[in-house]
Amino acid sequence: MKIKFIAIAILLIIVCLGFVWTSQSDQDKNNITAVSAKEAADLIKMHSGNSEFVILDIRTPGEYNSGHLANSILIDFYSNTFADQLSQLDKEKAYLIYCRTGNRSSKSMEIFNKLKFQKIYHMASGIRGWAAQGFSVVK
Repeated sequence: MKIKFIAIAILLIIVCLGFVWTSQSDQDKNNITAVSAKEAADLIKMHSGNSEFVILDIRTPGEYNSGHLANSILIDFYSNTFADQLSQLDKEKAYLIYCRTGNRSSKSMEIFNKLKFQKIYHMASGIRGWAAQGFSVVK
């Protein structure tokens, strides 16, 4: 009987800790919003001329030069200084992040969280999804 009580108590503690950990993880990710290409286009239109909204392309320079979103800035995900370059950005601004297909930008979300960026929009389908919707790019 005593062993059964201890086992139940331990199980309850584990469950409670699981809830605390999950809610903390969700809270950490509240600053990141996955958006479609259409939603990204709407954000860009809504924030036109707003210096507090930054479009960030994290592809390679070659990919960027082959076509990118207008007014975007480039920070190469594969650069050895990627995290250092991100750390120099104003973390209070809102950022729309994209890559080619959403893979690199998805991987970068952990870095944005760790650096405590306040608001990130992640274009989950990347520039391929953008182009597939018929939105234009700048070369």
